[in-house]
Amino acid sequence: MTELSGCIPILCTPFDAHDAIDFESLRAQIDWVIAEGAAGVATLALASEGYKLTEAERDAVSLAVAEHVAGRVPVVVSADGAGNAVAVDRAKRAVASGADALMVLPPYLVKPSPASLRAYYLAIANAVPVPIMIQDAPQLTGVAMGPALWAEIGRAAENEISIKAEGTPQGATISAAIEQSGGTMRVFCGWGGLGILDALERGAVGSMPAANFTGVFAGIHAAWDAGNRERARALLESALPYSVWAMQSLDHSVTTAKRELRQRGIIANDRVRQPATELDAIGMAQLDEWIGRGLTSRVD
Repeated sequence: MTELSGCIPILCTPFDAHDAIDFESLRAQIDWVIAEGAAGVATLALASEGYKLTEAERDAVSLAVAEHVAGRVPVVVSADGAGNAVAVDRAKRAVASGADALMVLPPYLVKPSPASLRAYYLAIANAVPVPIMIQDAPQLTGVAMGPALWAEIGRAAENEISIKAEGTPQGATISAAIEQSGGTMRVFCGWGGLGILDALERGAVGSMPAANFTGVFAGIHAAWDAGNRERARALLESALPYSVWAMQSLDHSVTTAKRELRQRGIIANDRVRQPATELDAIGMAQLDEWIGRGLTSRVD
């Protein structure tokens, strides 16, 4: 099984002026994040606007990403749904397209019980031969999970079960997840990586920032792994104000990433699919100022 770690950015899904997926820009973005130091790539996630894609588009994106990555780094594909059957079907299709691991949100249209959540994740895990990353994002889904349930799922599944922690308090949750799994559960820092240093100190193995922040977080991981905590802290502190600004909401983050990638010449259009909350004139001017400061450039 693929062992995930390090900086695994969430790829944007580029659209052209007619709202069609721009696969050329998608491939250019993949090459760029790998050059920036990405240890993997993730697609069809919330920040990829995966929930705005048709099923045919989801399959096409999964396949395009896996084919273009061509084994250079692991590919994580989001595969979830409002019900077990939908999620299992998406999971199987993602793996058939070349996914090395799956990131899975809980069902949240109807709030599930712990027993339902356990059955949901095990149904997915039992259907595919790749690692499953449980995405805990209660601020977006309204679904409360916790380390005890994750540990239970981990013990019952044959696949590796990892966690992307995005709720609060993130640090204590990471510690509890590792402790209650007997030290076997791999945890990733989500929500833009804002808590990355706390997460790494508690035993997290990776982060999943927006694509435009790949260079910063790859540098943080490299410094941390080399034992240079001061360097890791300095890198985070240099980009933290911008990162906090970008993480005001999901749409804020997506708009920020796409606009920066377009201004860097990596994608051709910064179009965000509707529905989306657009930045006003002041917000857009602030964003352009942040981008102009070059805070997310690769740091060697």
